[in-house]
Amino acid sequence: MNKPGNETLESKAYRMIKEKIQRGEFQVGQRLIEADVSRELELSRTPVRKAFAMLTVDGYLEFEDYKGVIVKNCAITKERYIEMLDIMELLLIGTIDKIEAKSLIFSNRRVLEKATDFLKLEEATERQCMEYQRWFLNEILSYAKNEYYLQVVNQFYDDLLEFGEPDVFQSATKLFDKTLDNYVACGRCMEARDYVEARAIVKQIINDRILFIFR
Repeated sequence: MNKPGNETLESKAYRMIKEKIQRGEFQVGQRLIEADVSRELELSRTPVRKAFAMLTVDGYLEFEDYKGVIVKNCAITKERYIEMLDIMELLLIGTIDKIEAKSLIFSNRRVLEKATDFLKLEEATERQCMEYQRWFLNEILSYAKNEYYLQVVNQFYDDLLEFGEPDVFQSATKLFDKTLDNYVACGRCMEARDYVEARAIVKQIINDRILFIFR
């Protein structure tokens, strides 16, 4: 979106509505009426209507038959995060199965280079930890040659970065050193064709996160 000092009316409406949702002024399940919102924001209905459309695409609002535009429950809670982790485990195990079944050659070089790159950071932010995790998953899942796998994982991280609750972000930073070692070890096992151990490491990555988030 444009910066507040140089934004269009529709981007201003987008920003103001999004802020009200994030602050809880527009609550989950609340119906937003175009005329009321435009009056509250002191904007015309056209930019508000366009903002509704953009916020629907971005996951903040949804359209329900006979109700209209509703504030969506978009927060990534602990429970939703664990559901997403379960899906990640299935995709990773499925990729390892495919690598083994088709005798594909997995190279761990890029994984090692990326791990070295991360370790050069003086103090990684939560967002950086998330983005590095996204990279490692994309690298491994790319061997499955399945665009759906990559779409799922990238949507997973887009949602985490946009809607993740604080506890979810903490699990990304507090455990990332250990997770990084596990990604490298997993890649090393696949390179050595030790697929049993590679699957065990994937399960360990997921279990560590589930245990951490419920401590």
